[in-house]
Amino acid sequence: MADDAGYYSIRFGADPVQLAFFRAGLDRWLQGLSWPEEARVDAILAVSEACTNAVKHAYVGGVPGDVEVVGRLVAGPSSRQIVVTVRDEGVWRPDQGATGYGMSVMKGCMDRVSIRRDDAGTTVTLRSVPVPLPHSSPEGMAAVE
Repeated sequence: MADDAGYYSIRFGADPVQLAFFRAGLDRWLQGLSWPEEARVDAILAVSEACTNAVKHAYVGGVPGDVEVVGRLVAGPSSRQIVVTVRDEGVWRPDQGATGYGMSVMKGCMDRVSIRRDDAGTTVTLRSVPVPLPHSSPEGMAAVE
């Protein structure tokens, strides 16, 4: 679900096929917010990487599970950002010696990236780089934290 007031939410089964549908929805939300193209592509890439990691790694042994993505728009006096959380309820597995580029991609595309792991799963929080306010601001934007 997405709205022009600054909120996006989707929950999908941890299945690689579902990633395409998620990305299309996130793209529509950002376009509805008049997000600048370069920042929009970076956000889609970073959030997609976090979701792909959850799909590939969270649910060991074929145990079915979901991935939840929640995004919100945060606006200040001269710029705005999106804050997106990607959650799974899987089990964190220590690095098996394989070195991927997922964290580098997320950090290169976003202003801040944090990961919290606990018994309930993993939560990745991504904050975009600030972008200018649009000419006409959407209603319902939260104040910058």
